[in-house]
Amino acid sequence: FTDGLIVFMAVISTVIGSLAVIFAIGYMHGEPQLGRYYAFFLFFIGAMVGLVLTSNLLLMFVFWEITALCSYALIAFHNDDPKAVAGGVKALIITQFGGVGLLLGAVLLVSTTGSYDINALLASPSSIPAGTLAVLAYGFLVAAAAKSAQFPFQTWLPDAMEAPTPISALIHAATMVTAGVYLVARLHGIYEHAPEASQVVAVIGVLTAFFAATIALVQTDIKKVLAYSTVSQLGLMFLALGVGAYGVAVFHVYTHAFFKACLFLGAGSVIHALGGEQDIRKMGGLWRKIPVTFFTFAVATAAIAGIPPLAGFFSKDEILWFAFASEHGGSPILWALGSATALMTSFYMFRLLWLTFLTPSRMSHETEHHVHESPLSMTGVL
Repeated sequence: FTDGLIVFMAVISTVIGSLAVIFAIGYMHGEPQLGRYYAFFLFFIGAMVGLVLTSNLLLMFVFWEITALCSYALIAFHNDDPKAVAGGVKALIITQFGGVGLLLGAVLLVSTTGSYDINALLASPSSIPAGTLAVLAYGFLVAAAAKSAQFPFQTWLPDAMEAPTPISALIHAATMVTAGVYLVARLHGIYEHAPEASQVVAVIGVLTAFFAATIALVQTDIKKVLAYSTVSQLGLMFLALGVGAYGVAVFHVYTHAFFKACLFLGAGSVIHALGGEQDIRKMGGLWRKIPVTFFTFAVATAAIAGIPPLAGFFSKDEILWFAFASEHGGSPILWALGSATALMTSFYMFRLLWLTFLTPSRMSHETEHHVHESPLSMTGVL
């Protein structure tokens, strides 16, 4: 069994995952324990592909938990760093709330229908009592919100930035956080018959998008800006899901995967060039010194800001239109908060681009002397 949603998600996981592996060749060069790193890296990608390919809800739960295990191992890869270990533990614990929601949903489904098969459920969701459908919808919403770092579970994702940068790109663009959006989109038949739960999805999404964008406005760590940006963009995807625009939500998953992966890997190239520096207040003037990184980062920034004709414009425009005009819960308030989020996204991303690359240099003389463009394994991917 396959359909467009599975193809979309499998392409995202494998293509972005492969590019991140290639990027890591240059970025992780000289690091100890690379065997452990690549083993968990590939296990992570495989688990995400398994999660989207299966139509058995119990098997999906197994892959769901494997992605949580891999994210913990990779966030805490530098296990001599207490912050990295704490970030990995936090991600594992918070996402386990999602695992509980998914498992309870699976148990309730099999007790009601006698089967874990998602396709059988989607073929006739109206045959299930309305109360049971509502419980299923809220259980799966808890699972999705925890995995995709939606309110009130959003705090684990910025702390996951202690992972090596290729892992950050993988978690934010191709695996982990997109699983929650995928779950709601895959089980759309349940939410179509549980309109109250859909309204909750939309409200959680738009509030998460708005507040995460306000936090991103004041971040000074290059990876933290992008982390809160991811939380915000995931909120927009949940907004689209909540107003019944399931295809539009997945379209934004797809476009976001590529420009966000480019941004994270571009940030990794900057960090590599500066010898590990992540504070954008200590950067500036890099556009002359690392021009390939600058150019690709600028294009990805324009894409996430929604500037036509780049990909982000088309998916964000559709989300805002459905937030306003959808017959399944669209409203001017949702549109206004979504539009404000989009404007803030443009501001904090161009702020990041400006402070990192275009302002006069604020680097120390020693750092500036050693700045160099990344190797081809990294710039080629960008």
